[in-house]
Amino acid sequence: MTSWLTKQKKQTLWDLSSEAGLRQNDDLRKDELVENLDTYLRANATRLSRNATFEPYYGTRRTPFKARSSSAAGAISEDGELKSVVKARGRRTTQVKQDVDDDGHDAGYSSRAVVPASTTTIARTPGRPRKQPQLPASPADVADEIEYATGRMYAGIDSLYERSGIPDKLYSIREACSSVVGVQMTFLLLEALALQRQLLGWTYAGISLPSVSILGFDTWAIPLYVPDFFHLLTAEFWSTSLLWTSTSVVIPMIFAYFYNLSTRDVKRHGTVVTVARYRADPLIFSVAKALTTIVVYEREYTFGLFDSAARANVNDAVFLGFRGMLLGSYVGVVAALYEAAQRK
Repeated sequence: MTSWLTKQKKQTLWDLSSEAGLRQNDDLRKDELVENLDTYLRANATRLSRNATFEPYYGTRRTPFKARSSSAAGAISEDGELKSVVKARGRRTTQVKQDVDDDGHDAGYSSRAVVPASTTTIARTPGRPRKQPQLPASPADVADEIEYATGRMYAGIDSLYERSGIPDKLYSIREACSSVVGVQMTFLLLEALALQRQLLGWTYAGISLPSVSILGFDTWAIPLYVPDFFHLLTAEFWSTSLLWTSTSVVIPMIFAYFYNLSTRDVKRHGTVVTVARYRADPLIFSVAKALTTIVVYEREYTFGLFDSAARANVNDAVFLGFRGMLLGSYVGVVAALYEAAQRK
């Protein structure tokens, strides 16, 4: 019962839930695990009581044997003697038929003599146990078996999923993306991929994936394309890449490093020191990137340092041109302000 479950460790409760086919959330406390498992074991007692794992749980819930009342043990006759009274199901008094003579009259005895069971000892040879007939399963038993098999299947899938390491990888990716730096890096990565896809170009590799038959249908061969790395030797590639890197990464990073609004004074060991939450302020980075994008790509001020053809290549490569770069900067500003509001 619940007291037996309470004595178990939390990991043991997880193992018992998996054995019973009960799925429980990872963030539950021990008392919640005990309550959910106890409710599940009560509801599925018909099926799980046959499992040796839960014998301590169901063994404490059995009804103790009740002794029969003294009235069933014996009775006193009119002569004051104690007579045995047997109240067993299906047991009857032994009857002895009299012998009948040739004339059909009694041989001096009554037609039937009743012999008390307590005064007659009958030797019985143990017989072979009867084989119980196999009765068809009831709908409730079938439903319990289906529920048990389904629970075991889900438990096996969950165990395989946990052992694959996929949850840890997904959690790490989620943790990296759930920050203002992750949001800004996502937009920078999309811009870089779009730019390099246009600058390098894609050429046919000379091979194709072979066709396969799926469900009776033949798929067509898929040609493979790879980046043309010979464009790395051209001046167009480097001029365009350096322009985008300067306006989207280098110049905003310089401003974000020197104009860092995330710094604050902290008292340590009696001394006031300045501590920065970020080495480069994400809010200033997004603002500086937006201003640089407007000046260079929208107003076309190159200051004699950037090629107009390189500027045109960046506008053509990035989705929505310089407006797409501005959109990424605005999202970065909103993310930085939201994070600052949460800290306050």
